[in-house]
Amino acid sequence: MASETTIDRKLSEIFGEAYHLMGTFETCYEPTNSPEFQANIKKCIGLFEDSTRLVSLCGLFSSNEGFEEVATENLRYFLLPFFLGQLTLKLCNAERKELVEVAEVYYNDFLRRCEDYKLCDKPAAVLVVDNGQSSGDKIQELARMAQDRNAKLKKYQEKKELDDQIKLLKVAMEREEVDDEIKRDFYLKLLKSCVLDAHEELVSISQEKQILEHIAVMRRNEPEHQHKPPKGPAPKPLKPIIITRDAAQKAVYGLGYPSMPTMTVAEFYEQRVAEGIFPDAERMKEVNKNSLMNRVFQDNAAELDKEDEEKEKLVEEDDEEYLARQRAKDEFKDDHRRGYGNRHNRS
Repeated sequence: MASETTIDRKLSEIFGEAYHLMGTFETCYEPTNSPEFQANIKKCIGLFEDSTRLVSLCGLFSSNEGFEEVATENLRYFLLPFFLGQLTLKLCNAERKELVEVAEVYYNDFLRRCEDYKLCDKPAAVLVVDNGQSSGDKIQELARMAQDRNAKLKKYQEKKELDDQIKLLKVAMEREEVDDEIKRDFYLKLLKSCVLDAHEELVSISQEKQILEHIAVMRRNEPEHQHKPPKGPAPKPLKPIIITRDAAQKAVYGLGYPSMPTMTVAEFYEQRVAEGIFPDAERMKEVNKNSLMNRVFQDNAAELDKEDEEKEKLVEEDDEEYLARQRAKDEFKDDHRRGYGNRHNRS
């Protein structure tokens, strides 16, 4: 989606631009469905997608690590799928059901990676109690409801405390020189806050999917003459960009979402080439052939080949001067081992 992205930009620059652009949405008073707002959303998504591609290419994350082993500057890249999930839900150019499903993939990918790196605990299994006839079942149901209420209050308090701390750390992060400990504390607290948000978003998505399914059933039951044909061509299906390097990782991280297509780095690069954003690999080879640096390498290689041919010719003709020079070199090497003349500061 990013039309201005170039392949030679640094990952930190692309992520920084997207993060700054996303921050402007909080103070934007334009309608969400306005062309200008939607254009900025698409641009921001494209930048975060390109950041995800570069994270995959660099191999910054490994499933057998903990967050303690991740460099401070790289902690922020854990947020990529979370940000993409948030932005996807703000789009208006596709079917709502499709947007919700794509966002669900992003949030689940974000939580799974945070769990792998011990940034958060796996959610406890929810005990579902059927509507029973006995009083014992009712007591259990009331107890469960009380536990759910207490858990929600605890999460709300934790979220409020995290957000207050994040606001203070954000002020410190805006200074020219920021201590590494402050940066790390900021990113870790931001990740914990986003984990809580992701869980809430998944609950909302689950509820919205039920509503959308109910609406779809009602539409199918309507008379045919009431169906309005869609205006214009159908939009292209969205594909979530998750942090994977190859098809094997794609298969692993795609588990649980068989109906949702995901893209590997190679597939994403091919798409960008087709859109004209990234250069074609074959075309770049042709360009490099005619480059000045390539010509210099070719000239040097030709000179070395010429020297080798001349040496072989002198050996074949038994040139006395050349052979004498070679024998002198061999005798010198025999009498003087390597490093013989380097006696500086040595006894």
